[in-house]
Amino acid sequence: MDQRRLCTDGGEPGSDRALESDDGSHHPGSPRFVAVDEGIVDPNGNEMETRDDLAPRNPDGDATYAWRVLESPEGSNAIPTDGPIAEFEPDVPGEYTLALEASDGPHELTVRVFPEADEDAPRPQVELDATVEGDRVRLSATASVVSDGDSSVEYYVDDRNGDVLESDGTIPIGAIDEPVRVYAVAVDERHSVPDAIELVPADDAADEPSVRVERPFESPEWAVDAVVYEVFTRRFPDRDEPTFETIAERLDHLETLGIDVLWLTPFLDAKSGFGTPMENGGPHGYNTTNYFGVDPDLGTMAGLEALVDACHERDIRVVFDLVINHTADTHPFYEAAVDETHPDHERYRDWYRWADFDERAPDTYFGWDDIPNLNYANPEVREYLLSVVDFWTERVDGFRADVAWGVPLSFWTEVSDRVSGADSDFFLLDETLPSDVEMGGGRFHTHHDDVLHDTLEALGASVAGEADNETAAEADEAEAEEDAVADEFTDSAAGIDTTSADAILEAVEDRQRRGAHPDSEWLLYVENHDTDRYLDEYGRDAQRAAGAATFTLPGSPMLYYGQETGVTGRRDPMNWGAFDEDLLEYYRRLIDLRNSHPALRSAADLECIEYETDTDAAVAFARADPASGRRVVVAFHFGAGTARVELGESVTDAEPLLGADALESGGTLAVDSVVVLEGDES
Repeated sequence: MDQRRLCTDGGEPGSDRALESDDGSHHPGSPRFVAVDEGIVDPNGNEMETRDDLAPRNPDGDATYAWRVLESPEGSNAIPTDGPIAEFEPDVPGEYTLALEASDGPHELTVRVFPEADEDAPRPQVELDATVEGDRVRLSATASVVSDGDSSVEYYVDDRNGDVLESDGTIPIGAIDEPVRVYAVAVDERHSVPDAIELVPADDAADEPSVRVERPFESPEWAVDAVVYEVFTRRFPDRDEPTFETIAERLDHLETLGIDVLWLTPFLDAKSGFGTPMENGGPHGYNTTNYFGVDPDLGTMAGLEALVDACHERDIRVVFDLVINHTADTHPFYEAAVDETHPDHERYRDWYRWADFDERAPDTYFGWDDIPNLNYANPEVREYLLSVVDFWTERVDGFRADVAWGVPLSFWTEVSDRVSGADSDFFLLDETLPSDVEMGGGRFHTHHDDVLHDTLEALGASVAGEADNETAAEADEAEAEEDAVADEFTDSAAGIDTTSADAILEAVEDRQRRGAHPDSEWLLYVENHDTDRYLDEYGRDAQRAAGAATFTLPGSPMLYYGQETGVTGRRDPMNWGAFDEDLLEYYRRLIDLRNSHPALRSAADLECIEYETDTDAAVAFARADPASGRRVVVAFHFGAGTARVELGESVTDAEPLLGADALESGGTLAVDSVVVLEGDES
């Protein structure tokens, strides 16, 4: 890494231990699984499409790399594109072997290509396991799909481990002298996201199996049931002195609520710092000018580290908003790229993607011309951004990846292996709109649940429209304007009937239909920094019901600062000293119940139950925890007033956990916002 380049960007070369991906070689990583019509491509444009490429790991910006095909199915003419980082569009189904020529020798990569499939067909899911049987390890897998299909399973061993898998689905223990990673893919009308296990030679202890089975795609244990709190960093602390120190002084609020994770929006030096007007998004920080330095108006690096320490003292983890799809157009690299008189112009011109370089028109998303997209086809860019990852991995507990879909999947796979190799408890959360299940299975642990979010917004809009007696045209216009950023570009609930509240159950079930990795966790949110406030848009009753949904459905609930205290402006300052105390108490009770009841945790099942109601704005379901045998029945009402929900099961002896006065005669519930009853396991 060029130390001058790091210094230019505010880094401190040599002050931190550099991480390595895998064994430190340039091997391109795990086998790839794609369909003929997908390919491994990274085009300009395609604002809502996930990208991918073929790339060396631990890249050296000064080295030479080349790709070629070693083996391919009969009839294929596909070859990788020229360049150190290549695209590949296979034309025939089957198994390909590609070779990467690098300074540390040739590296082979398996690419399994499946036939073109109907994108509307459900994707299967697969869970891989293994058992030790004498002198062999036997693989086994469970495949499922939301259809009448009969999925088959294929096994692959990582190319770095050699040919150790035998035809009967076993691996000789004698061949496992180092960790061996094995992958399983389920195949139906479409192929699944792969699952993986790692077979690790055990210590010589006599009471241990000779091989230990590890699951590299599992989330850190602390993240599975975490309650997340997002703060808009420059709006959360005191208005008079907004700094890391004054954020730390407000942590008692989070601790009292029962928060597990603090997600800080960008706090690095950025174009949009303090003083940025709201018509430009306010002081959001998503246009970085220095990846190694904090915004001096917020404080110093020591101040940030003290804030992280203060969080840890309260058992709160800290997630850093990693913005590496793009930079600000005032970043030193971009300024050099567009200025032909700059001494580093030729170097940095290739650090960005261009729609038309002669016109100085960068490749951007959604017309945001002041945040040009970085060029991941340049090994120097990847090398540099991996140094950014290394730097911040040692300072925080996890990353939330902004515009994750704009960065190639291959890079995120390397990041995941890189950071988990250094710290198995490090956490990765992606923002992908619309969410893509390919972000699971060895890339990110948790994903924004945009499908549930957009469903909750549609329900809120429906209820608000009824309350205001809007015409259909007025409702459509309001819906078109409702979201400040996120829903301007995508409606992730488009395939769900959102005219009734039971759409929230379909939104959760949609995860399985899309083939999400079994270990994928989901971030459930009513609002965030890219949406308008639910309370302001749809009213108090709908906000309470939507908030309750995020704390009672499977997933990790998230609060956006002030959601619990009555803030109505998307990026307004926190309303310290003017809390809506009734609303705050409501969320305290939700969080306490979510944290204390096993039937509301991630391991609990979601059950559809029989019920009748007098409004489309109400829904009921159950959650059951197999381990404890405990079960709850939950009912929501998004509208004003009280809904009557008649359950198809007896709840006469049920204990009310929320909504103490809701139980009427004959098993009918009077539901204002939410009712939670504990009953017998069905």
